[in-house]
Order: sequence, then structure tokens, then C-alpha cells
Amino acid sequence: MMKLLVCAAMLAGVVPASASAPESRMPDRIVFEGLVAGDSLARQGLRNPGRGFRLETAVDVVKDRERADAQLLELATEYASDSVALAQSYFYLGGALGRSLSDEDFAVMQRYFDRLRDLGMKSVLRFAYERDFMGRATDGPTLEQALGHLDELAPFLSKNRDLILVVQAGVIGAWGEWHSSVHGLEYSEPAQRAILEKLLEIVPEELQVQVRVPDYKNILRDRPELYRRLLFHDDFIVIRPNRWDGNMHEGTPNFEQMVRESPDLIVDGELPWGFWSVGGDPDAPDSGWLIDGRETARRLFLQHYTSLSVIHNYKERHAVQKEDQPTEFSMIRWKRTPIDPEYLVREGMPFSEDYFRDAEGHSALRSEFEYVRDHLGYRLELQEMQYTRKMQPGQCYPVRVTLINRGFATVFGRYEVRFALIDSCGRVVGSCATDADCRAWQPYEPGDPTHTPKVHAINGVLDPALLPGPGCYRLGLWIADASERLRMDPRYAIRCANRGLPWWVSADGSYGMTILGEVEIPESDETSF
Repeated sequence: MMKLLVCAAMLAGVVPASASAPESRMPDRIVFEGLVAGDSLARQGLRNPGRGFRLETAVDVVKDRERADAQLLELATEYASDSVALAQSYFYLGGALGRSLSDEDFAVMQRYFDRLRDLGMKSVLRFAYERDFMGRATDGPTLEQALGHLDELAPFLSKNRDLILVVQAGVIGAWGEWHSSVHGLEYSEPAQRAILEKLLEIVPEELQVQVRVPDYKNILRDRPELYRRLLFHDDFIVIRPNRWDGNMHEGTPNFEQMVRESPDLIVDGELPWGFWSVGGDPDAPDSGWLIDGRETARRLFLQHYTSLSVIHNYKERHAVQKEDQPTEFSMIRWKRTPIDPEYLVREGMPFSEDYFRDAEGHSALRSEFEYVRDHLGYRLELQEMQYTRKMQPGQCYPVRVTLINRGFATVFGRYEVRFALIDSCGRVVGSCATDADCRAWQPYEPGDPTHTPKVHAINGVLDPALLPGPGCYRLGLWIADASERLRMDPRYAIRCANRGLPWWVSADGSYGMTILGEVEIPESDETSF
């Protein structure tokens, strides 16, 4: 069993004299660099759990029983180069109207989630019924039918809670977007309230529920314990005002409410389909334009977006797309358009001082697409480490690492942050707890108009007496998913955005951690320092 390396009194801030490091020796200090342009991790993006670009998949629990995971596998392969670790997961329950959900229905959904775990991904989950709009859907749930199915889904949600980043309200209307429902549920605030309250009842307490616009969240203002668990997802990010944008453009109360509340919320979104916004829909005279990448990045920053669809307005292949319509959708243009660092500075938007440099220290271009990809959610850049490289048994040694979150949002989910030591045979021989809480790693203090980056610290204490013996050990930072099922899966561990710090995965595929440096335990007859 792995040994625990910790002096609890020191970690708590109470350091007995016998455990303190000798005053004559200053701690070693290592300064870290951020990722530079041209680095392999910079070219493809730093894949990390619970953040970034996401896929969009749809499973009909009745019609797709033989291919529940086929679309997920296809898209995960197609978008692998875009560092995708999330999938929006639509489960359409329309085939179960008039009856309870069956064992076969649940087996379809479970097969999808099993594949999700095989791929090392998490879900942005939505249940829906109607797959068409403007009167073309022929059937949909009554309020009673929807509430009944939600009750039946509670055990499924609990079983898969560690694979779910967030649940979207869904249920009502076309694609679960709260419009165009067969029974007009979107026009009934009591029905909307009932759906939201039921979702918050069945979704595990540590998870949260996203609604499309603040108007829906405000339905539960009178229940603050529920209100705080409601988040946002914007399914129509177009930047310039549009009649379909739900009054979410800049300058509206909805926009400002999202800016104000989003630091503590998981926020998701998507652009409209490119065939509509770029190609021009003949039924929509206000369609037909490229969505500005720079201004989209600014909005994602102001509203602390964790995730964004990489399907819409990018590589999409849509059934209604006409042969003569443009194929260069907005995100393709983003890939060809450099983002100006002076603009980012002017707007107070985050980036590392190394982000616009190459390996030789020369200026380098970054595209709008790269910038959005790299800064959605969190982006943890270690700054420096203070520790004692050469240790002696009988003393406890503090380790302190500082970091800046260069992303748009903090870290969501439950993670354990530990320092670990690896021996010369590649075995993890011990780890120590730290005082870190990832959820507190905000990019800047919420409400700070200057957006000044916050520096966060990770503190732990190593006790070399508990190690196997003298030798050289690698010191790693292990940020692992706290779920018992995912803790020993390195695909769910967090990587740091630093140049020259190796990402180490154990030979048995259990650990994944950032290597910070080395620790040496001398032979016992060496002179003590």
C-alpha cells in the first residue's frame, strides 16, 4: 500500500521546532515557464477533463438501441485533434411516451456512458423528447409524463454521477430548448417551475443544472437553495443582436446577469449551425454572416465559459446544407485569423507571457481558434516551486507551488491535489495531502474590473522517514478526480500548461501527474546539512 508522506502539524500551520527545516539552508526555488507556440501540446491543445470544446451527440433510446455509442465513437475520432474531453449527450425519450422507461431504455443509455468512460470523457447531459420545431413535431410529453420519467431517471443519474459534468434542463420543446413544444409547456411558468424543481431533486446534490437563459433561472429566485444550483447554457451565440438570441447580447439585463453570476457557475454554449448563420437560410432573412471570433472569445471570457460546441459552425455536415452554400464556416475562419495580443491586454483577457512566443523566444502568432480552445474553462500554469531538494530523515519538509489560472473559468468537479514521489523503478512510493481546493482557483477575483490574475498556492509537507530508503525520487503534482472509479485513471487527472514539465503516466496506467523536479535522500552516513 502506498505510504503517506505528511506531517499533519506542519500542514495545519503548527510547526514544532523538531520538525522545522534548518534555518541555515534556504529552500530551493524553481521557476516554471508557460507553454510556447510550436510546442506539441500547444499545437493540438492541452486536453483536460471537464473543460474545453465539446462534441454533440444524440441517442434515441428506442430507435438507436443497436448503435447507442456509434456517433460518439465517430465524432471522438474526427475531433481528436481538437483536444476534446466532453460530449453533450442528448437522450431522446419520445419513444417511451405513454409508458415507463424500460430496462432496454436504460441499457441503451448505460452503453453510451460505458463508452464515454472508455474514451476518458465526461457528459454535458440533456434529456429531450421532440426533435423538430415550428409545429412539425407530432408528439411530446405532458407535464405529468415528463415528471414521471424524471423520477425514474434518478437512479441512473446517481450511478453515473462521476461521468456527468453538468445536466442541462432540457425536457421541454424542440431539442429540449424550451420552445416549440407540442403541449405548450414553455408558456406555463408552473410547468417550468415543476420541471426545474424535479430536476434539482433527482440530480445528485454535488451536480448542477443549466438553463438556457436567466429568465428561467429567475423562476426559482424565491428558493435560494435551488437557485444557486442553476447555471447557464446559451444555444445561440451570435454576438450581434438577433431576434433568436433570447436577449443575451451585450447590454441586456440577461447578459449582465450572466456576467455577474458566472464566476461560480459552469457555463456552456454553442454557435448556431453554419449552414444557417454563414450560408443564409432562405426562411430567415436575418441569417447569413460569419460570427466574429475575437468578439466571441471576449464574451466567453466575460461570462466564464467552461465549454463550447466544436460541432457547430466548424466541420459540420448538415442534411439541409445546399451544394452551393459556403463550406468555410465561422470556426474555420477563426483558424486562419490571428488574435491580437494588444486586444487581449486592452480587454483584460487572460494569456501567459509565453503564449505568443516560440521556443527561441521570438514573437509567434496565435489564431482566434487556438485562443478559444486553450482558454475555455481552466488553464493551470504553474509559476514556481519552493522546496528542499536534498532531504534528511527525521525532519519534515514543506513544499509550496504557486499557480495562475489563465483560463476563462475556475475548475469544477471534485479533485484531490497531492504531491507524490516516484522511485527509480517508476513506482509511486508515497504521496502527501495538500491544502488546495481547485474550485477556488479563479482566474481573477470576481468583480475585479482590472481582471488582475490571482496567484494561488498549493502547500504540502514531505516526511522522508516514510520513504523506502536513500535515493533519488521524482516529485510530481497529482490532481486526480476524487471519484473512486476515476481516481486511478490518468485521463481524468489535470495537466498543467507548462513547458518542460513532463506528463508522467505510470506503467500500469493508474497515475497521471506533472513532474516538478527531483528529491534526493542521501545515505545515512552523509553529513547532515
